[in-house]
Amino acid sequence: MTLALVLLVIFALSVLLSVATLLIPASISIRLLKEGPIAEVILSLGLLLGALTGHVEYRAERHEFRACILGRTVFRRPLERRTADKTEEKKQEKRENAGTDWATMITNADELYSAAKELVRTLTRHLSVKRASDKLVVGLPDAAETGMLTGALYAGRGIATAAFPPAASIEIAPSFHEEKLDTEVAVELSLPLVTIIAPVIRFLWRMRKIFRTT
Repeated sequence: MTLALVLLVIFALSVLLSVATLLIPASISIRLLKEGPIAEVILSLGLLLGALTGHVEYRAERHEFRACILGRTVFRRPLERRTADKTEEKKQEKRENAGTDWATMITNADELYSAAKELVRTLTRHLSVKRASDKLVVGLPDAAETGMLTGALYAGRGIATAAFPPAASIEIAPSFHEEKLDTEVAVELSLPLVTIIAPVIRFLWRMRKIFRTT
């Protein structure tokens, strides 16, 4: 009896967490950084108000995936770069095992486009921008040209901030003493997962005749 009760509680908690994960909007964060020759990309996905997070990091010193629970890293995996030989072997194996009927795919290109368009339209309808920021440092060889470019960028900043008020924040800093182009872009998005279940299922269902295995 005690074991059955424990299993029932575990099942109830699992169902509760699953429902909460679908109903509470997921947080998607994208951060792009370029400073001189160094470029970094960080992608993050947060569930249950950030209790569960996953991070994909492409930095100069490391490429890795991290999974965290309540801020503590519970799983870490390096994303190793494949050598040219391994990449070629993978491509060859993929070609040998490929089951896609490309003739059928080309024939149904209109259906593929229509399904993809519907899916993207649904995703963008439910996707909301929580915050977007950009810090841009730009400099041209000539100081006058730098000033003209900065003025044009300020005009574009007005259009961007008007399109996403008050979430957008754009900072432009001219560099009159050296030629450079550095930027730091951060975007935070919100997406309720429950809203994309049906569209994704419809998309996969429509794709069944285009992508199939032999």
